[in-house]
Amino acid sequence: MKSSAVSLVFLVVLLIAFAIPANAQTRAASETSAGPVAVSTYSTFSDPLEQAFTIQVPSGWKTVGGLARRAALQINPFVRSLSPDKRTYLIIGEPTLPSYVPPNQMRNTLGYREGKMFNSGLGGLSMVLHYMNGTEFARVYGQTAMQGLCTNLRFSGSRERSDMASNADRLVPTVIPSISTGGEARFTCMHGHEEMEARMEVVTRTTRDNVMWNVIFLKGFIAPKSQADKAEEILTHVGASFSFNAAWSQRQSQIDQAAADQINRNMQQYFRQERAVINNLNAADENFSSMDDIISGYSTYHDAATGNDYKLSNTNPYKWADNSTGRIVSTPTNIPPTWGNYSPMPRIS
Repeated sequence: MKSSAVSLVFLVVLLIAFAIPANAQTRAASETSAGPVAVSTYSTFSDPLEQAFTIQVPSGWKTVGGLARRAALQINPFVRSLSPDKRTYLIIGEPTLPSYVPPNQMRNTLGYREGKMFNSGLGGLSMVLHYMNGTEFARVYGQTAMQGLCTNLRFSGSRERSDMASNADRLVPTVIPSISTGGEARFTCMHGHEEMEARMEVVTRTTRDNVMWNVIFLKGFIAPKSQADKAEEILTHVGASFSFNAAWSQRQSQIDQAAADQINRNMQQYFRQERAVINNLNAADENFSSMDDIISGYSTYHDAATGNDYKLSNTNPYKWADNSTGRIVSTPTNIPPTWGNYSPMPRIS
């Protein structure tokens, strides 16, 4: 979800009975025996940072989100919504997505090889990365972001989604000659000793001159396998309800050089306001994955960029922090997220 000048946007625990206390087994059983996912009403969630957007989310679900601003012209809206039984998790947007530029000979000569992050000025952070269509990015993002939330993640298939590309183009029009592609990736995993299905849907847009590309739409979910289609229905409703505030959109589209310079001078203030919201996002991820933490335990991890320590689950023992936002992503291996500027967080106890 982006404007033309804006980069917006928007996973098997072997249960050994004698190793788990009786009360933990009881809790896990009660959590996974809850009824099917059901939503009778929706409520409006508003961006708490800049009042930039509203979105309809299931009433009674724990919802966090906001607008992550990297620079004057680089803003990423995101929302996470967790069902009361912790079995269904909706994912809209990603706060740490940069803009992307494909590698070429000139950039290689200057030392800007694939994976390199650099400051692109008023547009914020950019990464040198070959273009990925929507289907490719859905798989790459899902395999990293979702495997930290749902154990034993396995890719099960993908398909192109031209309908999503068309919808995204209507939501986020651009005057720059561009091509948008949509795609979906599906996965299976285990959560709270229950078989789950995860889906990730992405639209990417590249300029026709191959100068740059962005993720303009990203949404997905993790839900019990038998309820995946119902979760898809809920996610579709939520995604379709996303709307930018008209007054905010007008202000954003009218940003000129002077205003952008002033915004970028005030970025530290934006970061301070945003940090609390990102912390809530990290907590929502931990809350969803807590059903898998019965036997894995917790350890303290250190973020060198901020100096902060975090008590985090050991289910996926590798932790990565985005230096600009404080976003934390967990992975089962020592391969960092490939889509942004993540640094390792060592375990200190």
